[in-house]
Amino acid sequence: MENKEGMEAGRKRKGLAAGLAVFMVAAAVCAGWMLFRKLTPKGYEDYTVQKEQHYIEYSDEYDYGEVLTVEYPVLDGIEETVQEEINRQLYETAMDRVNYWHLYPNEDVKAFQEEHFSIFCSDVTADVTYHSQYLVSVDFYEIYSAGNPIWNTNITERGLTADLLTGEVYGLSDILEINRDFVKLWDKCSTESTKEEGWDEESIDLVLSWFLQEDEELVDYESRPFFYVTEDGKFAVGLSLDPVLYAAITYEPTSRILCTVIEPEDLAPYRKESGFWDRYEESRPAGEVRECEDKQRNIWLGEGASVWDWEY
Repeated sequence: MENKEGMEAGRKRKGLAAGLAVFMVAAAVCAGWMLFRKLTPKGYEDYTVQKEQHYIEYSDEYDYGEVLTVEYPVLDGIEETVQEEINRQLYETAMDRVNYWHLYPNEDVKAFQEEHFSIFCSDVTADVTYHSQYLVSVDFYEIYSAGNPIWNTNITERGLTADLLTGEVYGLSDILEINRDFVKLWDKCSTESTKEEGWDEESIDLVLSWFLQEDEELVDYESRPFFYVTEDGKFAVGLSLDPVLYAAITYEPTSRILCTVIEPEDLAPYRKESGFWDRYEESRPAGEVRECEDKQRNIWLGEGASVWDWEY
């Protein structure tokens, strides 16, 4: 009888131990899930990106004419402080060349204005190429006239990719190691796309100095590397050589943009330690992009403008 009671007590102890073990495993899983949720922020699903336009057509403020049709995105629906910072940078990026040549000129640009400006024009298109719960990426493409839409028309491009949780804007050198092998990869991707002849060794070195902004002989232009993430998660990587003064006199519309699309797996050897890559790897489509309402066409540089029919 005592033996039977001892066996029953033993079974109860084993049952309690098994139940306790299951409870501890469940608690550990729950704690792990909570930690995972804490370390992996949810991000934003329902935010909007509304495109707006800075539009001016011949104000009375300047001695020369001005026509501005500058498109820029405006975020809404994320944390307010971060939202304000990203929106500030989106707007300033869109207005970059307008600020340099027109709104906030330095003394050298002011002297150039007095000599060459009759009409300053800028037409910027902002394409929101990628938007996830963590990231938003924008391609800014601009045609601008440094004072004369016939003789001084230039074309440039900029990219901006921002972290929706922190407000950090990632530059190309923040996420990738830019070296000679990277420029060779860039050239390979470009030639495969365009079917044009690739660069020789001397040209590779020169373009590398442009990407690194180390070319001391490049005095008439500013080398400006950029990237943006495409709709399908690839990387458009490029640079613009933007004139700083008299190189803006072109005699015909001129683009000095070098840009090509690179597959994300090809960039693996050049990835830097950056929070960007964690965000990118976990990203999925989110947010809504809304087109600019009542978007105005630039009468000098827009589609169908007479400047494109000029016989140079």
